[in-house]
Amino acid sequence: MTNPEKVNQLIETIKGCPPNEVGNHFQTIFGLYPLLSKNEKNEVVTGFYKWAEGHKTQHPFKFAYATYMLGHSAYFNEDYETTLSCATKAKKLFLELNEPDDVAVCSATISGTYRTMGNIDLALKELWAAYRQLKKKKQYTHTILVCIYQIGSIYVEMKNPGEALPVLQDTLELAGNMHNDMWVMNACQGLGKANLMQKNNSVAKEYLEQGMAISEKINSPMHIAMFKTELGLYYSETGNIAKAEQLHKEAMDIRETNHFIGGEITNCMRLAELYISQSKNDEAIAMLDKAMKLAEQLKVKPKIYEIHRLLSEVYEQINQTEKSLHHYKLFHKIREEVETEDNAKKIKNLQLVFEAEQTMKENVIIKKQKEEIEHKNIELQETIDELTLSKVNRKAKALTLIIAIALFIIEDVFLDFVLHKLPEDNFLLSIGAKMVIIFTLKPIEKAVEHHLLKKVIKRKKREVLV
Repeated sequence: MTNPEKVNQLIETIKGCPPNEVGNHFQTIFGLYPLLSKNEKNEVVTGFYKWAEGHKTQHPFKFAYATYMLGHSAYFNEDYETTLSCATKAKKLFLELNEPDDVAVCSATISGTYRTMGNIDLALKELWAAYRQLKKKKQYTHTILVCIYQIGSIYVEMKNPGEALPVLQDTLELAGNMHNDMWVMNACQGLGKANLMQKNNSVAKEYLEQGMAISEKINSPMHIAMFKTELGLYYSETGNIAKAEQLHKEAMDIRETNHFIGGEITNCMRLAELYISQSKNDEAIAMLDKAMKLAEQLKVKPKIYEIHRLLSEVYEQINQTEKSLHHYKLFHKIREEVETEDNAKKIKNLQLVFEAEQTMKENVIIKKQKEEIEHKNIELQETIDELTLSKVNRKAKALTLIIAIALFIIEDVFLDFVLHKLPEDNFLLSIGAKMVIIFTLKPIEKAVEHHLLKKVIKRKKREVLV
């Protein structure tokens, strides 16, 4: 069975399964999803969303996941605004449904988007929150791997390999135990970069080549391009410029063919840096112009201002000071815009966090109030039952007393009628008759009580039906 067939089969299973099984099925889909083509990804997500939208009243939990998957798919399509919008909507839906694990799944995707857009603080905040929530149960293994891998990768990006290495080693160990090739590759990439920072060149190369071998085995263009890029950086760092240029060009061609635009921009920038280092200024400008068009298409400002910085550098190198100054000013201008936007996002995120916490607190309060009401209702019902039973018991005793009086009267009349015909008075016979009546009073009381209770129960049933 091909990967698209497996995913479609899982989607059909999700449509009919109970809510408590949905998350586990999606964890399996997340593992297969990156291996699908772009068209296959879009077909799966849009098809499921249409179904879920039509059944959102009956299946609100599945609709929340369908909304999340739109954002998840948009992330792979490098449409980061849609990713944030859909993942945030899904997060609110899961909060309303009081599903903290699935809120954490949304946070993991939101954090990946923040990281891509250069907002590391917000990315780490979301990642640690998601990881702490999900590791309690260890059922959402794919998303746990997403979290710890991204945390490790962010430490690498922050030039802190000491913090990154143990986290990435945990990622590799967990992925290996699960026999999850995709996450083994991701961990190898992170470990390769972290070791290269620490000048452990032979160890770095070993991890990167291990990841490349797996990417070629499963024939994943995305990962092949990723490892060619990382090995290109390795050879650039170790002085083999020709090999580095070759690998970056190969990676760029793969990404261009498969429309992996974000990665293609990275390769253009890395090639431009290599050309600048060799004073191949025309080639560097051509690469940076190509990178700029792609970055403006994606609206990824952190890459745009870095391209302006490189253009400023190359124009300075060829003594075109006016152009160099122009790009240097744009570098600072756009970087300041990014910082302003980041601050706005931080404020918005704090508001979202506050709203989320308030919703969670309200859910806890409502749950406690509901439990208290249910407890009071039980106590009230028990009191009503006790009062009803007491009332029935008193009524049964009163009726039994009336029956007893009637029996004693009947007994006296009957014995008077019988005894005066006998040759002699029989005191013992009279006493015996009265004893029989006395001993039958308790069973009579129980029978009357039982009859009265049945009448009460029937009346209550009629009231409920009405």
